Amino acid sequence: MLPGMSRRILVVDDDPLALRLAARLLRPLGAPVETAGSAEAALAALEQAPVGLLLTDLRMDGMDGAALLEAARARHPHLPVLVMTNHGSIEVAVELMKKGATDFITKPLEPSTLLPRIEKLLRTADLEGEVADLRRTLAAQSGGRGALVGEAPAFRRMLDRLPLAARADAPVLVRGETGTGKELVARTLHDLSARSDKPFVPVNCGALPGELLESELFGHVRGAFTDARRDKAGLIAEADGGTLFLDEIGDMALALQVKLLRFLQEGEIRPVGANKTVKVDVRVVAATHRDLGAAVGEGVFREDLYYRLNVVPLWVPPLRERRGDIPALAGHILARIARRTTRPDLRFSKGALDALVRHDWPGNVRELENVIHRAVVFARGPEIAEDALEFDALPTGVPDLKPPPVDLGTPLREAKERLVEDFERAYVLAALDSAGGNVAQAARRAGKDRKSFWELMQRYGVDADEFRE
Repeated sequence: MLPGMSRRILVVDDDPLALRLAARLLRPLGAPVETAGSAEAALAALEQAPVGLLLTDLRMDGMDGAALLEAARARHPHLPVLVMTNHGSIEVAVELMKKGATDFITKPLEPSTLLPRIEKLLRTADLEGEVADLRRTLAAQSGGRGALVGEAPAFRRMLDRLPLAARADAPVLVRGETGTGKELVARTLHDLSARSDKPFVPVNCGALPGELLESELFGHVRGAFTDARRDKAGLIAEADGGTLFLDEIGDMALALQVKLLRFLQEGEIRPVGANKTVKVDVRVVAATHRDLGAAVGEGVFREDLYYRLNVVPLWVPPLRERRGDIPALAGHILARIARRTTRPDLRFSKGALDALVRHDWPGNVRELENVIHRAVVFARGPEIAEDALEFDALPTGVPDLKPPPVDLGTPLREAKERLVEDFERAYVLAALDSAGGNVAQAARRAGKDRKSFWELMQRYGVDADEFRE
């Protein structure tokens, strides 16, 4: 039996000789074949057991092929229907295709024409059924998370591509602004894939300087550097069999991009300080808010790595480009948050929903969730009014710090040092907040290199994850 040929084929013709010929021609496919001598008998057979494809003659006594097509489509709208016709009735067959027939084939039937046509139709039907199952899974999963809700055309295009991308094992590049839900898209890809029972390992490429990120990704052996007191497996090895999510891949240092490219090409890694490589089976999903094409032109991102990652591109549109989705999305988020806070009766007033739709949402879905969560916390009654919504105000400059009260009991030098430290810590927090937890972007805003900024974060005990979704 050929792959994909397990579904039953129903052949309909009122000519017994033609019926036997068609059934014999289909034997090489290895699929179960049932025959019916009339359209009425075919309709009865369709109700008895699932059918993968209906092959019917057009001209039959009594109910003809056109009437059978109409009746079969009404009961089984996704059933592939192949119409057999004589040369003189091709125009009629074309009209039938407009009414729902999948394809037509002319008599006399030839194996070289019939078999490939049947094979293609059944494979397509199997694929469509699989994608439909994946879409139902996607709908169920996004229903619990909230961000993958929407009907805007650009968003639907992304959702429609998700199940197909999940079926493949090729690298995926998810593009979109900060806060649009790129990591959720990556997690959904993993959940819909054949790797769903294996690890999903997220890595933020902008959170660590290059040498530390290399050790985190590839691991290291004891003695590889000063603090390497024991062997450590990297995150790529941890993701073996599953999915590695490289968030903000555009912030990765060029030197490390070379090593990542080698891993993608060879499917093996060499821990820092090791002499041997290790084979791994990992699917890579990368994400970025940056224009990687422009980054290639600027010489800060490798062209070969860009093409290696951008095999399956997905674009997550910003919230301001799908305002029509905001009421449904906001309602979904509200229901999820309200359930966790034992306030399932909460709802938005019309004025509140209108205000949510009008807002530009520079922080996208992440900002929307913050605003709704804040409204739930301070809600007094069952309805959230417009004046109960508090929108985020992004920092536009240095933190507004008031001078501390003068303590003459503290030496001037010590008081000055404390003031500088307080200011630095507040500046680091503000920069990270405005950059959504992206360390490289926050460092650029602060006018520092990423390593120096990361050292400031370590000094003041600041965790970039607190500012990311």
